[in-house]
Amino acid sequence: MAAKPQGKRTERGPLLLRWSDHVPASDVQDPLGLGLRGATRLSSQLLHCITSITPRARYFSFIPWSVLQYQQNESAQPFAKGLKESIAAREQVLTLGSIAHHKGVGCVGGALVGSKEGVKWFRKKPETVNLSHLKPLTKNPALDAYWNSIFNLGVFNFEGERPDTDEEAEDFSFENLELSELGILLAEAYGSRVDGLSVSRQFADRKRVASIRELANFGKRGCLCALREFNAPDRDLLREVFFSFGRWDRGASHHLRRQSLLLVLSLCQQFSTAGWRLDEVNFAAAVYYGRLEEDDDELPIGIPEKLQDVAARWRMFQFHQFMGVALEGLFAWLIARAEPERLAGVTLAGLVDDLGGKALQRELSELLDIRLAKSFGSLTPQELLGQVGLMSEAATPALSSAIDQRISTGHPLAEDTLEAHLRSGKYLHSPLGLALPLVLLAVTLSRFQRWNETGYGQWLANAAENTFLDLVPPLVVKGLAAQFKNWWCTPFAELAQFALSRYVVRQHISLSYEKSAAADRCLLQVDGDRILAFGSYGRLGMKNPRLVSAAQVLTDLGLIEAGEDEDFLSTDGMALLKGEVGGWAS
Repeated sequence: MAAKPQGKRTERGPLLLRWSDHVPASDVQDPLGLGLRGATRLSSQLLHCITSITPRARYFSFIPWSVLQYQQNESAQPFAKGLKESIAAREQVLTLGSIAHHKGVGCVGGALVGSKEGVKWFRKKPETVNLSHLKPLTKNPALDAYWNSIFNLGVFNFEGERPDTDEEAEDFSFENLELSELGILLAEAYGSRVDGLSVSRQFADRKRVASIRELANFGKRGCLCALREFNAPDRDLLREVFFSFGRWDRGASHHLRRQSLLLVLSLCQQFSTAGWRLDEVNFAAAVYYGRLEEDDDELPIGIPEKLQDVAARWRMFQFHQFMGVALEGLFAWLIARAEPERLAGVTLAGLVDDLGGKALQRELSELLDIRLAKSFGSLTPQELLGQVGLMSEAATPALSSAIDQRISTGHPLAEDTLEAHLRSGKYLHSPLGLALPLVLLAVTLSRFQRWNETGYGQWLANAAENTFLDLVPPLVVKGLAAQFKNWWCTPFAELAQFALSRYVVRQHISLSYEKSAAADRCLLQVDGDRILAFGSYGRLGMKNPRLVSAAQVLTDLGLIEAGEDEDFLSTDGMALLKGEVGGWAS
């Protein structure tokens, strides 16, 4: 049984010349731009305002409350600080109060900003705290992470939208900041739990001293996990906002977020019936293959009719993810192969020779559970998939449909199985580390073929703003078609040389210049036909962090509950799902 997934042509043009200092691998993220320039743009549409750094729903009512509190009670005081500093101060009170309430640990669900230093503070067993002289618990308060999302949800009277990114907000002006009707409602709902507490009043007092007991009482009422309580006054309003119900429906991107959240609820309900967890791997298998499988357990997935559109878009997202894992796998293997050679470097022709070995032929046959009659380098994608009965003269929509029927999750040639091999890191210093990403790339792009000319394929293509630097499946398919008469019938050795040159070496160097004029985050150097690498890159970065945040938001809103071995819908979650989509398809 396959491991459970956790999803010869010489180029005549000159390679780019590049020299740079050694860069620690830990400093290099998204080396091919597949995340920021692809996955992030797609997930920004699918989960608008729920980013990888905004996983806790209650910050969306706490921050408006902080603004309203400052404007009503503090701003006119002679000792008042600026709005940004005052919000950050209230954040610290929230963190310390939550830790005091939870007896020295952070809120259930994590992501309580500043909790690490807050726990250290609590261990010193202080009796009081001076709110005016608190040492910052973190350099990056929650305000910086949540600000853009709060704006885009309509909490402030603000025309247009701020960038929906997975990075903290850049400097912004707090002048003339005005809460909208929604912002005031959220602030008042949160405030109805904490406004009467002495800690809340202390911000309008010059002394600003609170006891640990008073802090703990604030944490009990206002902490992030308290939102799950049925009587939390801001919970229902936040549900309406995140699901874009009624007057809080702000347009297409917000509607698509609602559909994505409903899809998560629907899949969670189906997973829980068979004891499966709601996580990135199972979500990907559900939208990509329509089923889950592990050992002898199998769970067919039904997508409600009202959610089929958003599920198809998530499948497009997953095509990009699998392609991204393949290309980052090639990048990681290239770095591992070239770095030991230091200044001598390597050549693409020499690297591709690794695909001709008998040992690779034997090992790959065993790993893929097929019999390779000749070397992998001389093999074509057509011949490889022909081993499992998939015969076609080209990568056509008909072949794509046949792949859906023949290669599903858990199959040795399935994308999630191949991804699991690459993420394991076992083959990083082996010719298998070059062969497996090529197989993953070929299977992914050939499966994508029937979607390429559809509206969903165009939606995926629209994620590319720069047709050279932005790599998404439709553009890579187009690039292969332009380079080869029929890439499906082209030997893997030729595909490897082109993919390494165009989609790894040139892509990484070009992006390094795009990120900074000095290209000081570049792990590769190219001199003529020789490639030098300094550093290492073994951890593939393609994941779906916004999905993790969305699941946490749904948990905070009391719609999903976590058990020991599975996640399941609460009574409210089941009622909401049934009311919106009528359950799940058979």
